[in-house]
Amino acid sequence: MSTITRVLRAGGGVCRAADLVAAGVPRRTVEAALARGRLERVRRGVYIDPLVPAAAKRAVRVGGRLSCVSAARLHGLRVLSEPVRLHVGLAGQAARLRHPDDDARPLPRDEAPRAAVRLHWTSATPELHGFLAPLDECLAQMFRCLPALDALCVLDSAREWVPWQGGPGPKLDDAGFARLLERLPASSRSIALRSSASSQAIGETIARYRLEELGVPVRVQVELPGGYHGDLLVGERVVFEVEGEGPHSAPGAFERDRRRAAWLKAAGYAHVAFSHRQVVDDWPSVEGVVRMLMRRGVHRWGEGLDRPV
Repeated sequence: MSTITRVLRAGGGVCRAADLVAAGVPRRTVEAALARGRLERVRRGVYIDPLVPAAAKRAVRVGGRLSCVSAARLHGLRVLSEPVRLHVGLAGQAARLRHPDDDARPLPRDEAPRAAVRLHWTSATPELHGFLAPLDECLAQMFRCLPALDALCVLDSAREWVPWQGGPGPKLDDAGFARLLERLPASSRSIALRSSASSQAIGETIARYRLEELGVPVRVQVELPGGYHGDLLVGERVVFEVEGEGPHSAPGAFERDRRRAAWLKAAGYAHVAFSHRQVVDDWPSVEGVVRMLMRRGVHRWGEGLDRPV
């Protein structure tokens, strides 16, 4: 491993000219690494690993690191709406901010010209580490910056953990969630408390949030007869599913879905399924179906409908 690589790793993929000098790297070695594409200069005196994602390079060029919703996908999180602006986290003493695409141009002080960049002042320390803000910091920023539903979609994906499906644990465990709640203001905390560790898709989060807003009783990933689970259970017996194209177009999925639906119907459950696009882009039609079912009392066990054992 070269000295330059060690310095970059120590800096989380980013280093300064002073770091290379302190490590004993000659200027000619730096120039050679730049010429061979093994090192990239993003602003005066600041270098980065060329393999770092382009958005993160732009954030470092500004003078900080990628933060908030711009950093969500690099943390492996789901995002409802792709950010229009580049979100950059800055240390409290950051100065000489540059344009994200040209370090020769300063970042304008006026809000209108700098509209493509959203600045998050994150710390009183003189420098930030690496090119990516930590997960907990990004989540806290999102609750201050994004609409409630957008922030909730990201938080659900960070907390996701469905034990019966196996796989790694959540990116944000219960202890991390508790720490996040402590740093949020009361208004944001009330939204964060509506998150779920069992939501497996943006469509599920949206449906749950909007049904709750309507005052509809809804539960997440409820265990059903036959060893099945429902995305959402509306009332006592309406299984509400949000179907994405990927999981339901896999080999054998068509037959599995029909077998499951038939079993639930035989057990007395009502089953409704909507596509991800319907839930995201055509919620009024989805809401209309749910309201119709509830007016008919389909969501309750009643005469002639025995609860399955």
